[in-house]
Amino acid sequence: MKRCFSLLNGDRLVCTEQAAILTFSGPRAVLSTAANGGGLRRDLEAVFNYCDCGPAGVCQPMEGNTLQEHQKAVALRLGLNPEHTAGLDTAVNLDNMVLVTRRWQELWVTAAVSAGADVNALCAGDPATLTEAAGKPCPVPAGTINIFLITGQALSPGAMVELVLTATEAKTALLRDLMQGSSVSSRLATGTGTDGVVIVCDGSDGTSCLLNGGKHFKLGELAAQAVSQATAEALFRQTGLCPEFQHSLLRRLQRFGITAQSLRARCPAQLPGGETAFDRALAKLDRDSFAVAATALYLHLVDQLHAGMLTRPQAEDWALHLLEQLAIHFHCPTPQSDSEQTLESWLEAFLAGAIAAHLQEQNRLYPAG
Repeated sequence: MKRCFSLLNGDRLVCTEQAAILTFSGPRAVLSTAANGGGLRRDLEAVFNYCDCGPAGVCQPMEGNTLQEHQKAVALRLGLNPEHTAGLDTAVNLDNMVLVTRRWQELWVTAAVSAGADVNALCAGDPATLTEAAGKPCPVPAGTINIFLITGQALSPGAMVELVLTATEAKTALLRDLMQGSSVSSRLATGTGTDGVVIVCDGSDGTSCLLNGGKHFKLGELAAQAVSQATAEALFRQTGLCPEFQHSLLRRLQRFGITAQSLRARCPAQLPGGETAFDRALAKLDRDSFAVAATALYLHLVDQLHAGMLTRPQAEDWALHLLEQLAIHFHCPTPQSDSEQTLESWLEAFLAGAIAAHLQEQNRLYPAG
């Protein structure tokens, strides 16, 4: 399906499943993270966002020995001049790209965002596994948040860079609000490992330009609001990520390595009803409103402890209080605290014990056969 959008400055955005192409109707100043045509350019005719995955969702090999060569080849295939085009890559279906425009008086900003963060979310400073050698391709996980940010105003180069900061902070704030965890650490994600951004503004000669794109200025406010809304809708379209989706015990615990498998491993080898009964009990626990709320508070204590904002004794006191409340809720014993173990281990042991106790009680009340 092809979707066509006319922007307020006359530029045209065409989105299909495979590509989103923004064609300029006049001179533009463009600042981007593109491998080909990136940096600050004033001679571009178009920018694109390209999905490197085929219909089956399998990412295709790069066309060329470097990402720059790949983006040049993609530009040619899209009917664009690679010398006057900048592009971004993603694994996201670009049918799911979202446009949001915010206006105030003569100012307007449009954010066009494609987003997926289910397998490649990272926190800045997480351990990295890749190095680059002469631009040669490196395999990276799928999942990318790509942002086009377009305004009809002329901006100074500094203001364009400041808009990159503002857009990035807006994206990060949204991921934090959604409690999206990193895929490689217990920290909350600040983005994905392959995010890209394109800033487009008026590039006419002799036009007075704005000098600020930060949070104190209306341009920054509009940009942040547009990016936040567009990213939220794009994440929901692509993966279903939203507050309701995150109302899940397992989703909240995932960044700490607590999974269905790790909980099962802590239970007795022989459980009444076997794996089927365990899965059924865990599915019920996963969406239990009291458990999700208490666990969210518990994990906030863990985050505060890791950040040095609480001492271990302070965090322990409230962690034990929350475990006691969970034990009352599930009619099961509270696990003994162990200062040698992490608070995450306390919670994992409790949850496994709660499931095991539930299955044993069910077997006592309703014995098989």
